[in-house]
Amino acid sequence: MNTRETFEEKERLKVEIDKTKELLRALNNESLRIMDKCPHEIVFKYTDNYPRKMVTDGTYLCPACGKTIRCSHEDVLEKSDFKESRVIPLTNLSLFGSNEVCDAIEEEVRKNMDIYYDYIIPTEDLSSMMEAVLEDKQNRYEEPEKVLKRITKDNK
Repeated sequence: MNTRETFEEKERLKVEIDKTKELLRALNNESLRIMDKCPHEIVFKYTDNYPRKMVTDGTYLCPACGKTIRCSHEDVLEKSDFKESRVIPLTNLSLFGSNEVCDAIEEEVRKNMDIYYDYIIPTEDLSSMMEAVLEDKQNRYEEPEKVLKRITKDNK
């Protein structure tokens, strides 16, 4: 490849990148419209048990549209789009809101919609089912007391 060919190839790639960015922007806007229209019938609440001085209420995820809300305290949920949603807590796991965790929740609900959207089934049963699916995706922190002690010491 000579210098001219290098410039031409680079320019061709820049045009392709710009087209791809525009397509991605359009898809993101479409995704946001879906989130706005979603009824958010059920949401999953999870937390990452990393030791912190300021404890948060958790992260809430709608498996239908993928919208997430991180709440510092429960009042935030009452003012959010999820205020009317059935909350399914995943309290026995320490989960970080990664794409892997969100995708696993969405896939499990998609495969078992008739179960997760059945209001006759107790919330505790739904929590247990989802926790069994996500068990291998949780964060396990060794010696959390040492981490908390270090954080407290650094903030003084």
